[in-house]
Amino acid sequence: MTDELIILNEERGVTLSVYLSEKAGASPGPAVIVLPGGGYQLCADGEADPPAFAYRDAGFHAFVLRYTVGRSCRWPLPLDDYEQAAEVIKENAKTWGVDVNKIAVAGFSAGGHLAACAAVSAKNAPAAAILVYPAILYSSFPDAPNPNELVSEKTCPCFLTAARDDNVVDIRNTLAMEQALAEHGVPFESHIYSVGGHAYSIGEASPWGHELSPRLKNWVTESIGWLKEVLV
Repeated sequence: MTDELIILNEERGVTLSVYLSEKAGASPGPAVIVLPGGGYQLCADGEADPPAFAYRDAGFHAFVLRYTVGRSCRWPLPLDDYEQAAEVIKENAKTWGVDVNKIAVAGFSAGGHLAACAAVSAKNAPAAAILVYPAILYSSFPDAPNPNELVSEKTCPCFLTAARDDNVVDIRNTLAMEQALAEHGVPFESHIYSVGGHAYSIGEASPWGHELSPRLKNWVTESIGWLKEVLV
């Protein structure tokens, strides 16, 4: 395994962490770009390395993009950061052993908004998108799009997961994205848990002490299985 930190924009603190999987084998393998949440005010550590390591250990090369947040953030800088990160991965694909046709994105909360925007409008469109309690119907920017309104037949397959009792990003965000995907015939899979709240990341603990369903962590395994089905 080779760990590397690439500075994409020093002024805005944009970085790309590289975690290559030893399980990927000799041939080019699939990859997942992880986009942490944090309301576009920060990139939450609990939604960065923990999911990246889960995908890495399952045989996916993993990357964590800490995109523009805080006072220096304005739309579309986070999406520009995603585009730059995708370009860097493609430029180094041969060295890192990445299959450029099998790069997925996984976003949490605000990162879920960014991942959904990448899925519907990015030049470097992902091959699949995992949206974890995504903020679809609103964001921190008045000029940022609601990605459900931009879904088309060209949108990549999506995996969605959230908790019904999320009191930060209402479950209707996930449902709106589901409906848009269904209306346009885009393949998707959805796992909505009854209890879990918000910001539970890989489902092992709640940062706010919220009750978690013991089945909540299953979404990680399910998303890995789903990726192996769609990234063929």
